[in-house]
Amino acid sequence: MPDVQAIIQAMLAATSAPGHEDKPRERLPAIAISRDYGSGGDEIAQLLSQRLHLKVYDREMIDKVAKRIGTDPQTVRQLDEGIGRVREMWLTRLFSGQDLSPDTYKRHLVDVILSLGRAGGVLLGRGSHVVLSTSTALRVRITGSPEMCARRVAAAEGLSYDDALEKVREINHNRSKFVWDLFHVRTSEAHNFDIVVNTDRLVNFHQAAAMLENAYHAIGGMETEADAAAG
Repeated sequence: MPDVQAIIQAMLAATSAPGHEDKPRERLPAIAISRDYGSGGDEIAQLLSQRLHLKVYDREMIDKVAKRIGTDPQTVRQLDEGIGRVREMWLTRLFSGQDLSPDTYKRHLVDVILSLGRAGGVLLGRGSHVVLSTSTALRVRITGSPEMCARRVAAAEGLSYDDALEKVREINHNRSKFVWDLFHVRTSEAHNFDIVVNTDRLVNFHQAAAMLENAYHAIGGMETEADAAAG
């Protein structure tokens, strides 16, 4: 796993070298983004995907898991809301005969994330940063204080501040619990990410996307150098 200092040095070298924009973009890594609700993570992911011409995978991951299990996406989305609900779905398993155990769900989810990681793309949530921790994927945490996230959500969704704050806390709790239940990793631990971005004072998400684009190219460049050395 590349260390942060090496990433920063590679970023500086990449942006200062003449003609760096013409370098080949082969075998660049995927991007795994974990984000707080209301932090702007979804918006930054979309901007980043446009800059890099990569596809964003969010609900598509669940659709692919459903196809692998042989069930409908809506059923899997119930699991996506919290892995603890798998234990509550024994009636579905009983009448459908489908294996919806936590181990089965985790196995298929990991397979989907690994497959997308090899193909390249921007993967949103669902512990993708954990699954891709041993690859060259850029692992990003986009966070913000509950208060700032609530103000954004209130403005975007027409909610009162109190209702927005409650929604932010509930969704963030469910997301972190999902990752913990499935992988026993806490999203609050910074060492599980290559970059942590606090958007409390960021008013221009384009700047955050540009920063992450540089980091993405830096990791891709480090992978190319490692391959050349191995060859």
